[in-house]
Amino acid sequence: MPPAPDAPSGHTRRPGDEGDPKSLFDGTASSLIEIYQKHKKSPFNKVRYSTQIAYTDNLRALKASIGNVRIKHISFDDISNWQDEFADDGEGGKPMKGRAAKLIAQFKRVVLFGALVLPKEAGCHDVCDIFAKMAQGRMMDSTQRWRKEYMLASQCRLLRLKAHEMDYPEIALEQAFAFELGLRPKDVIGEWIPMKWPGLSDVIRSNKKWMMGLRWEEIDANLILRHRLSKSIHGAQTVMDPEAGTLKAWDLKAHPMVIDELARLCGVPVEREKLPAKGPVIVNESSGAPWNHKHFQREWRKIATAAGIPKNIQNRDSRPGAATEADLAGAPKDKTKRMLGHARGETTEIYLREELEVQRELAKLRVAKRKP
Repeated sequence: MPPAPDAPSGHTRRPGDEGDPKSLFDGTASSLIEIYQKHKKSPFNKVRYSTQIAYTDNLRALKASIGNVRIKHISFDDISNWQDEFADDGEGGKPMKGRAAKLIAQFKRVVLFGALVLPKEAGCHDVCDIFAKMAQGRMMDSTQRWRKEYMLASQCRLLRLKAHEMDYPEIALEQAFAFELGLRPKDVIGEWIPMKWPGLSDVIRSNKKWMMGLRWEEIDANLILRHRLSKSIHGAQTVMDPEAGTLKAWDLKAHPMVIDELARLCGVPVEREKLPAKGPVIVNESSGAPWNHKHFQREWRKIATAAGIPKNIQNRDSRPGAATEADLAGAPKDKTKRMLGHARGETTEIYLREELEVQRELAKLRVAKRKP
């Protein structure tokens, strides 16, 4: 990409004041990205930690590829070409359309914020108009890449057996919760975030704290699990609001794989008082602390490979596996959506009781489908 022309008069690059976007802006995409990251009212500074990490990677890639581009000079052809360029892996392989779409969507967020804090002559409004017309004409690639892969109940059993064989009982337990309940990995193993980020936790290591994963306190005397879904909590500050997000309930007694794993901890029959009273459910037995996400995925992959599970099947495919199993068992699609937490609802006891009946019904259908 050719270097950008000299900055126009009035936009000479200088240190600037983070509270004054105009003083940071020199006309380039790079300076606009800087405003997006530094401005105190930017949505970048309000998203949750994991989202900000993903955004930061996208912004770094944008700076490296189009940082010198002048915002006022951006045309439809530029954006259309970038969709192709960002998808090129440089080795003639299959186009990475998902990556390209994410980068374009990220740049769109940057330009939209620029339109809010910079004068019209900066050019952001014109670029927003181009994005709007491209969307209207369906010329924007989707950021969503629909995975076709899903885990089977038989694969879940194999992985659990191999995890025990390789002395990773906690990974077997995670796999049972993820597949039976249709949970995302983050909702089972949690995440480590910096101490300075919003959220209270009694699990701390160095300068980070652990949040959002399953806790023993969430399981009551009747083995009913109630957990707030991490994906339903939008915004960093929202974590502090106990009423925010979607609270889901599951009767663990209806999920045989979970009960089998719990029985390994406390014997048969599984009774609440025999299980740990509090703390994270999934703990790395080597360190005594909850797992780091990347470390967990590496060890999970080793176990999955040893169990003969294809490499295209990932831990996150437990969730679509649960949905697919329910669908094949004849479960109504609206109830399957509710099982996954896609439906919105108030987190009241009345709502939870209704949810429990739905969960029990789906569990019975799924388990019956597994029988030869």
